[in-house]
Amino acid sequence: MKIMRSGITFGIIAGLLTFLFGGWSVAVIGSLMGVGLGMGLGSGLERKDPFKIAKDVAPTAVVAGAILTLLSLYQNGFVQDAIGKQPAQLNVMIFGNLIGFLGAVLFTTLLAGMHGLPEKQEQKWKMILLAVLVVAFPFIDKLTALRWTAQIIFALIFVILGLGLNIVVGYAGLLDLGYAAFFAIGAYTTGILSSPQHGLFMNFWLVIWIAAAMAAVWGFMLGAPTLPLRGDYLAIVTLGFGEIVPVLFKNLIDVTIKEPLTCWILPGIIRLFGGETTMACITLLSHEDLTAGEKGISPIGRPIIPIINYEFESSNPIPWYFLIIAIILVSVFIIRRLRDSRLGRAWMAIREDELAAAQMGIDPVKTKLAAFAMGATFSGFAGAFYAAYIAGIFPSVFDFSASIIILCVVILGGIGNINGVIVGGLVIMTADRLFLPALKDFLASLLTHTVLPSISDPVVQLAVKDNANPILYRFLLFGLTLVIMMAVRPEGLLPNAQVRAELHPEDNSVEAATPMAKNSSKG
Repeated sequence: MKIMRSGITFGIIAGLLTFLFGGWSVAVIGSLMGVGLGMGLGSGLERKDPFKIAKDVAPTAVVAGAILTLLSLYQNGFVQDAIGKQPAQLNVMIFGNLIGFLGAVLFTTLLAGMHGLPEKQEQKWKMILLAVLVVAFPFIDKLTALRWTAQIIFALIFVILGLGLNIVVGYAGLLDLGYAAFFAIGAYTTGILSSPQHGLFMNFWLVIWIAAAMAAVWGFMLGAPTLPLRGDYLAIVTLGFGEIVPVLFKNLIDVTIKEPLTCWILPGIIRLFGGETTMACITLLSHEDLTAGEKGISPIGRPIIPIINYEFESSNPIPWYFLIIAIILVSVFIIRRLRDSRLGRAWMAIREDELAAAQMGIDPVKTKLAAFAMGATFSGFAGAFYAAYIAGIFPSVFDFSASIIILCVVILGGIGNINGVIVGGLVIMTADRLFLPALKDFLASLLTHTVLPSISDPVVQLAVKDNANPILYRFLLFGLTLVIMMAVRPEGLLPNAQVRAELHPEDNSVEAATPMAKNSSKG
C-alpha cells in the first residue's frame, strides 16, 4: 500500500507539471518521474531477485504512468483552452503521452529491479543509466524545443557551489554565511583577466584555474582570523566577510597601486637621515576602473576549443552544459578523494569534537585553513564559469541571499553527502529558475483568458493581476518549503548516514535489534 501511495503521489505531481509546459514535456517528465520513483522504491525494498522486484513494482509504475497520462490529456483538452493556447497537434499528443507512459513504467521497473543485484553491480548499472540520461538530456531538450538546458546550467552552477560549501559545513562543521563572497571573487577575477574593457584577453582555460587559486587565497585569508571562533561567532564573521566583498567590488572604480619600496620605504629612509631623493616612483596601476561599479564588467571572454577553434556561444547551451558537467565530475572526484584522505578524516574529527581531535594530534589551525581554502576553490571554479557563461558580472548577484541559498542546497540535499548536495542543488534551483517562471506564465494566461473577464470591478482586476505572480513570493515559498522540510525530514533528501543516526536514534536501535531477532528466530 505504501508503494502504491508513492506511485500515485509521483503521478499526480508529474501530471500537474505538464500543465505548466504542455507539448512534449510529458515525455521528458514521465521519464524523469520513472527514474525518481524507481530509485525511491528500490531503496526501500528488500534485496531479492531483480525480476521479482520489477514484478512487484510494475503495478505501481503503471498506475503512476496512467495518472500522468490522464492529467496530460486533460491539460491538452481543457487547460490549454482555459489559458488561451491551441492544443498540441495530434501526433505530439499521441506520441508524447505514449513515450511519457512507457518511460515512467520502464524506468521505474528497471531502476527498482536493479536493487536486486549485488551492491557494486547495482551502483555500476545505475551510474551507467544516469550517465546515458545526462548525456542525452540536452539533445532531447533541443529536439522537443522545451529549452530547459539553459536553466539547468544555472542549477548546476549552484551544485558546484554546494559541493564546495559542503567541505566547510558538512565535513569540517564550520558554519559559513558568506560563501557567495568566494563566488564573487572567482567571477570578478575572470572578468578582470578576460574582459576587453581591461585590454586583457587571457585564455579561459587558464583563467578558470587562476580564479580558483585566487578564491583559495581569500579562503585562507578569511580562515586565518577566524581560527579562535566557533559556532555563532564564526557565522557572524563570515557573514561580515560576505557583505564586505560585494561592496568592495562596487567601489574598485578608481584604483591606484604604487610599488611600496620605491614610493615610500626607500624615500622615507633617505629623508629620515636628512637627505633628498629623486627616485622615480613605480606605479603599477593609475586610476584604473577594475570593476565598473554597479554597471559591472561586460563583455567577458568565452571559452574556445583550441584545436577546432570553436568559441562557445550563448545561443547554443549544449557546449556549456557539457563543460559544467565536466567541472562537476572533476569536483566530485577531487572531493571524494579529499573526504577519504587523512585530511578529510581530520575535518570530520574536528566537526565532532575539536578539543578531542587536538588531543589526538590533529592540528586544528592547518585543518580549518585547509577547509576554508579548499571550499573556496570550488566556488572559484563556479564563479569563473558563471562569468564566462553570462558574459557579464554585476555585484547585486552576490548578495547575502546567494549565500543562504547555497547553504540551503547543502542542508536540504543532505549535509555531508555529495549525492545529496547534487540533488539539493537541482531541486532548489530548477524550482527557482524553471518552474516558478513557468508557473508565472501559466497563471498570467489563466487570469487573462478565464478569471479577469469574469471580474467586473477594474480595481479588483488590477489587484488580482498584480499579485498573482509567484515570483513575488519567491522567498516566501522558499521559506515555507524549508520549514516543512525541517519538520518532516530534517536530515535532508539524501542524508549522510551519520547525520541520520544523530537525528533518528530510534532507527538505530531498531536496526541493531533486527539481526538479533533474526538470529534468535533461526535458533
